[in-house]
Amino acid sequence: MSSFPFFEWWGGLPWYFRLGVALLLLLISTIFWLNDRFWPWGWVAGSVLLMFSFPTRAERKGYHDF
Repeated sequence: MSSFPFFEWWGGLPWYFRLGVALLLLLISTIFWLNDRFWPWGWVAGSVLLMFSFPTRAERKGYHDF
């Protein structure tokens, strides 16, 4: 078992779902900011998740760990 089970769970999701969640967090943070509320955690979490949301080389080749 890995020391970071969240990343294993996140990596097991489809890449388009991972991308959607990351972009949704960034969008919500931006909407809050435009409404004079500052919520930096959405930008931080969205940015980090965005870095891990794109398909890996194995996923691009059609492989997937089950």
